[in-house]
Amino acid sequence: MSSASLILTDGGLALSEPKAVGAQGSTKVLAASSLGSCLVFVSSAVITVALAAIGRDMRLSPLELQWVMNAELLPLAALTLVAGALGDRFGQKRIFLAGIVLFGLGAAAIGFTPSFALLIVGRFLQGLGEALILPNGLSVLGQAFPADKKARAVGIWSAAAAVASGVAPAIAGAILDHGSWRTTFLMLLPVVAGALAVGAVWIPKDSPTSQARIDVGGAVLSTIGLGGLGAGLTSLTNGSGLNLCVLVTLIVGLGGLAGLIVTEWRLGDNAMLPPSLFASRSVVGANLFTALLYGPFTVMLTLMPFVMIRGAHLPTLVAGLAFIPLQVLITVVSPLAGALCRQFGRRLPLFAGSAVVALACTMALRIGPNATYWVDIFPSILLLSLGMSLAIAPLTTLVLTSVEPDRAGTASGVNSAVSRAGSLVAIALLGGVLQQGGPQLFSGFHMAMAVAAVACVLATLAVFVIEPGPHVDFIPRNGPVRCS
Repeated sequence: MSSASLILTDGGLALSEPKAVGAQGSTKVLAASSLGSCLVFVSSAVITVALAAIGRDMRLSPLELQWVMNAELLPLAALTLVAGALGDRFGQKRIFLAGIVLFGLGAAAIGFTPSFALLIVGRFLQGLGEALILPNGLSVLGQAFPADKKARAVGIWSAAAAVASGVAPAIAGAILDHGSWRTTFLMLLPVVAGALAVGAVWIPKDSPTSQARIDVGGAVLSTIGLGGLGAGLTSLTNGSGLNLCVLVTLIVGLGGLAGLIVTEWRLGDNAMLPPSLFASRSVVGANLFTALLYGPFTVMLTLMPFVMIRGAHLPTLVAGLAFIPLQVLITVVSPLAGALCRQFGRRLPLFAGSAVVALACTMALRIGPNATYWVDIFPSILLLSLGMSLAIAPLTTLVLTSVEPDRAGTASGVNSAVSRAGSLVAIALLGGVLQQGGPQLFSGFHMAMAVAAVACVLATLAVFVIEPGPHVDFIPRNGPVRCS
């Protein structure tokens, strides 16, 4: 699951980095950070196109197909925050490079896997590597540039990631039309080698902080909670019903999340999810909005290519190219959303964005077995692109400016983790769709789109939890500045 919307959300981590070690060699650091981070977005983009081929070739059940997606999302959602603390403790460069190595091992395991079990191990390793790569790669980038040049560096990083995540599915689609899905993962290995080499040479050595606290308990409980909840919902939507095994799994998941809340409350400001962060209405509203919007967004990104290939029997290359308009429009339109924020305040762009995404989900109800891309599918993708363009950049700025400047990095990291957690839960609920085939696939798809539209409507209501008021620009050098 990836697109320019997630790229913009993650970019807030670099903008919020308060330190800057100087501009010397910063261009090389930008290149190294961009190349390593691109692996995250490329992998997520490729899997949506390759999912149908993987299921067909390995004869996977809908339950197994869901875990092909969630095995990556689980560590990414649960461990991104603690990965930043690991970078502080052992050095961002070291943890960044370790993430690239784990990602490469995962890609190799997937490419050569003889079984479903090893496929899941490979996907988990990829997610674990991505959890290490993103916060530490962005922290390295944020430290390499002085505040007045940081926004431009993040813009270049975002553009590089958007291009990579837009081109990768097209390349994967071309490969799948003429070869094996395994090749789509093996083609990542030269990129891994390049990212590892330039990262080792171009990123300066940093100084670890031995006093940095690592919230191991929070990481373990978040993994148990999200894993149990994801497993229980996945089984529930695959026709298992609420049997004893599913019930126990759900109880374990909810118990893990309850334990996480208690643990984080006791740790206070030393927790990876500091309770005081959620004292702000705007932080609570922004994260609720994020979870409700990114669930439907992930459903569309996952199901659209799947339905195009398995239901409408369109070429895989077409499915790979389908979301390029999304990458282009979000990259181009998102910077313009700031003008809307200054004119109409912080709430209206978020409300409008989620409403347009709800309309995109509704428009997808017209997609059927005889669908063509330009007439039936593109209008929904266009609306999705416009809606996310309106919402994501203002959302990132809102998260960064709703807390004190020294807590902006934590707030941005939490919001990024929430977006992945929302995606994980959404994927867990797709069993009823993935188990269908042929014309029957579309009834499940339409039901998923209807539920996604309702979730987007709930996201529009979550906007009103956010404190009203004028837009606030996040300026790293001077802190947030209120605009009249």
